[in-house]
Amino acid sequence: MMAARMIPALWFRLIVIIGFTAFMVWDSMWILAVIGLLLTLVTVWQLVTAYKTKAQSEK
Repeated sequence: MMAARMIPALWFRLIVIIGFTAFMVWDSMWILAVIGLLLTLVTVWQLVTAYKTKAQSEK
């Protein structure tokens, strides 16, 4: 139940992290860009898990 409530916040976080990562690449700060990429991957994984949990709870 809690995962389904976090979906909008996860989407917002994904948008912010993608913007941050793009700016870090544009500014040639490669270490921070890699960290942003890792955070993007974690957020995508959390979104997938949240949608799976939501689908299971609706059954």
